[in-house]
Amino acid sequence: MIMLAWRNVWRNFRRSLITTSSMGCGLAAIMFGQSMIKSEQHQLIEKATGSITGHIQIQHRMIKEYKFPDRYIDDPAPIDAILAKMPGVKAFGQRINITGLVSSPAGSVGTLICAVQPDKEVQVTSMAGYIKQGEFLGKHPKGIVMGDKLAQRLEVRMGEKVVVMAQAEDGSMGAEAFRVVGIYHTGSVSFDGQIIYIPLAAAQELLVAGVKVNQFVARLDEIDEADHIQVELSAKVSGKPVQVLTWKNVDHEIVSIQKFQNGLLDVVLLIIFSIVALGILNTLLMSIFERIREFGVLMALGARPRWVLKLVLLESVILAMVGTAFGLAAGSLLILYFGRVGLPLPIGDALSYFLPFPSVIFLAFTWPGHLFAAASVLVAAVLAAIAPALRACRLRPAEALRHV
Repeated sequence: MIMLAWRNVWRNFRRSLITTSSMGCGLAAIMFGQSMIKSEQHQLIEKATGSITGHIQIQHRMIKEYKFPDRYIDDPAPIDAILAKMPGVKAFGQRINITGLVSSPAGSVGTLICAVQPDKEVQVTSMAGYIKQGEFLGKHPKGIVMGDKLAQRLEVRMGEKVVVMAQAEDGSMGAEAFRVVGIYHTGSVSFDGQIIYIPLAAAQELLVAGVKVNQFVARLDEIDEADHIQVELSAKVSGKPVQVLTWKNVDHEIVSIQKFQNGLLDVVLLIIFSIVALGILNTLLMSIFERIREFGVLMALGARPRWVLKLVLLESVILAMVGTAFGLAAGSLLILYFGRVGLPLPIGDALSYFLPFPSVIFLAFTWPGHLFAAASVLVAAVLAAIAPALRACRLRPAEALRHV
């Protein structure tokens, strides 16, 4: 039966080739789309968490706007000790994030003051890699690092002083002079023009905050373990007035973008599966119409309807397997090529205001999605063949033999 089905499939070579090619191109397009969207999502998450968010954050329990923590953790030492012993935590650091004002003789600009522990911050985020002049804080107790756009607005250069002002913990207005030790460029409007970095100790002195911080930021060995580690950390700090957040809680916009893109991808998959099913259906209906007399002869010679049903279904499986093999090969070649040279997309320009993001996406395989797509193509082909197969097995030999 397998040999007979194979010969029947390629009896009309051109039609079978068109059908299998359309299936293969559809599957290759699905794989390319899956890889492009998942790779873009992966790079988006890596850039967001690697630039400022981190994988895990610990903040005061009463904070509702996670991006702008407005309450302090009075005693950070116990939490510091817990994070130091936590399996899966690669690096962590204490922070104070607060809005303020930075001034120079040329003017003043409102900024987000990000006070960090310099030696730990370089392990948690990648901001030190964007430095184009000077260094990232280093050992300067009163150093400041700012973006090139902000430095241009303030008309300051390396080594010059600026004044940072912010509301202190006691309600007074704190002001302190800092020397520019580094200027960075990320390509992001908000980063380069609105965020400054100063040492945590200097910020605590400026804000009269003692040892208080308003944020812990941690980087994990594996970002996929964020939810699991969130549960474990929450249990360990349950007696303290803090909450444990993952990047999904802080960067909820990225989660929304993911859901939208995944929904769009599902719609595209459904359309392609429908096209594949219609192609199989058309091919088999044409084949059966041309072979009615042939089926009549087979039944007259003793072929049972069930045997004819199996034959037609087997032909659809062969078509689907050839098309799927071609699609997997073509899709893999596309992903390998764009995984090496990159795929230029204007996503970096679209997201540049919010965070640093490249304009080139390097594709990677997402085999669970690819294998699901391949299996779905096979299932769609078999389901589409059921109607033609039932029509073929219900033919009456006498009527089929009279068909011209």
